[in-house]
Amino acid sequence: MIRIDGAQLRVKRIRQSRNGAFCVADLSTAYGEFKVKDPLLDQFEEGEYQATVWISEIYLSQYIAFGKGVTEIRARLHDLQVESQAELSTAHEQAEPDPIDEQRPVRVAPPKKPVPPPSTAKDFSHFNKGGKPQSGSSGSGPQESTQGGHDGLLDAEMLRAIVNRDPIKLDATVERALLRRQAAELGQRHGYRFDAKQQIWFAQ
Repeated sequence: MIRIDGAQLRVKRIRQSRNGAFCVADLSTAYGEFKVKDPLLDQFEEGEYQATVWISEIYLSQYIAFGKGVTEIRARLHDLQVESQAELSTAHEQAEPDPIDEQRPVRVAPPKKPVPPPSTAKDFSHFNKGGKPQSGSSGSGPQESTQGGHDGLLDAEMLRAIVNRDPIKLDATVERALLRRQAAELGQRHGYRFDAKQQIWFAQ
């Protein structure tokens, strides 16, 4: 883990993705320049941020976008603490591939031992599986807590907070597409605004 004080994040919002708008950033530090494409940025407004950052990984990334190969050094942020925010000096939108659509490298698995032929126990497991959906559907499982909450987009706790106009902190470790939808729901439908310093959504 590397802590860097006095870092600058130039966050840019990209709107042309089929998965919804997302953010990328250029990270300037005393140790060099890095690209940041972490999910937590998708909550941020476009702008220049002075911050303390904690970097968990620095790695080389290669991908093909818009017909050409791109190689860049990326930093993966474990956390950041925003100290100040300003508007970008240049607000032109650039072409950026959506990190969701990037193909992850395929890791070669070690050779496995030969798998023995299936036994008759496999047939019995088929009957065991048949009873589980019925018990789950008749009981009150976790899915009921999110039903009616925008098709599971916002859970019951978030919905109560919205009704009471309480602050909401989103979990940036959830699936990136879900985080984008949650952020858009809070900002566009429920009148919330993201506070970058606290990384919390507040009702307006």
